Amino acid sequence: MMQFGPALRHMMIDHHYLVGAGSRARPPFPGESFASAERLEALGSVSRVFFPHEVVVQSATQQLDFRHCYASLREVSLNQISYGADVDVLIDGLRRSHFVLVIALSGSATVDFEGRSWSMQAGDCLLMNPDTRYAFQIGADHRHLAIGIPARRLLGSGAPYQPVHNIAEHMADAPCGGAGQLISFLDYLCGEFHAGSRLFGLARVAAANEASLVELLRAALFEEEAAARAPGVLPGFVHRAERFISAHLDEDIGLDDIVEAARVPVRTLYHGFDRFLGHSPMRWLRLRRLEQARADILASDGALSVTALANRYWMGHSGRFASLYREMYSEAPSATIERVRLEQLRLPS
Repeated sequence: MMQFGPALRHMMIDHHYLVGAGSRARPPFPGESFASAERLEALGSVSRVFFPHEVVVQSATQQLDFRHCYASLREVSLNQISYGADVDVLIDGLRRSHFVLVIALSGSATVDFEGRSWSMQAGDCLLMNPDTRYAFQIGADHRHLAIGIPARRLLGSGAPYQPVHNIAEHMADAPCGGAGQLISFLDYLCGEFHAGSRLFGLARVAAANEASLVELLRAALFEEEAAARAPGVLPGFVHRAERFISAHLDEDIGLDDIVEAARVPVRTLYHGFDRFLGHSPMRWLRLRRLEQARADILASDGALSVTALANRYWMGHSGRFASLYREMYSEAPSATIERVRLEQLRLPS
């Protein structure tokens, strides 16, 4: 058994640890605890924090005993979840709003994705990508901590490590032992939430802790870190530029168009993107186009062509697109297309 800290150990037995006992006064930070025996209520509780999905109770003879304890800093939420019955959790929608880091606390579960199947035991973790479908088979004894991170906070962080691994055994895999530091920091955060820390009610303290958590996530779970981003909320001009880029990925836009949308001088735009996103505006545009191209493949029936995607997202030519795609996702776009095609052939008619 891996050595969790005291807070994570308590979460194995206390369903409501993150916000403490139900009789305590409401914490100074957003947080709540919920329990239900109804499938739809359980589904709604988790969907509200993350995104739409499906929950299926595996046996009609089992009674759901769902528990969801939730706390958040600003944009990042921590969720203590258990179902108390054998369930399937199916996540089919793509282009989701969040990455989700799932850390198994106790019990057993299996997750299937991209043609692979993994067994998750206590201490294993999975970083769920917004553009990948997942199917979980969760045992009645399983409990986990799920950390929701808005997708834009992790985009461009590099290629992720092997998605399911035992953190205790892989602490040395990340820069500066990042995995161990990540678990220690999560243990600290959970303990402060449980104690109802008044400091977490202060906006600057919450923002600083959230920024530290995001940076530790990137250091622990991605092979290459992007330039460190400044803590705090993105400034308005970066938001405007980012929204413009997202809305025009398949159009022939350039730096002048992004500068016009941001309504700031080009030097200010470059400084803002470098400081808060870790990339130049044009590199961010390229990353977002590659992510959208992959999302298109995963949402298709496998009939897309590499040339069509390169043309759709203004990548110059198919060879350059394939090279950039392979650099980002460690496989050729043709390999992703073929895997999706084979998965479609295996689906029941």
